[in-house]
Amino acid sequence: MIARLAIYFVLGGAIIASITYFASVGRGFMAAFVATVPTTSIITFLFTYLEAGNAGVISYAKGLLYFLPAWTVYILTIIFTLEKIGLAKSLALSFMLFLVLALATELIVKNRLG
Repeated sequence: MIARLAIYFVLGGAIIASITYFASVGRGFMAAFVATVPTTSIITFLFTYLEAGNAGVISYAKGLLYFLPAWTVYILTIIFTLEKIGLAKSLALSFMLFLVLALATELIVKNRLG
């Protein structure tokens, strides 16, 4: 189990490092591509399948869809506030909105699904 977690950690770090590199050299499109390309979710699906089988993968996939609206608001808030209020405030506001919307989504889903 520890060896698998170490592999997950190294792969995740490599993905974050490549995203940071591309963004820092002005290749925002490539950074966004690496961040959103299904490679990350494919790796997560594979590792989740190994740990929890079909049920774990399906649960994770549904969770990704449930939080898509909150994530979209998070990204749009950064785009529209960064130049006006600076990075720290933009990230804080975006993250706070994400948490509020994610919690609201969770409550709605729980109430509708029982």
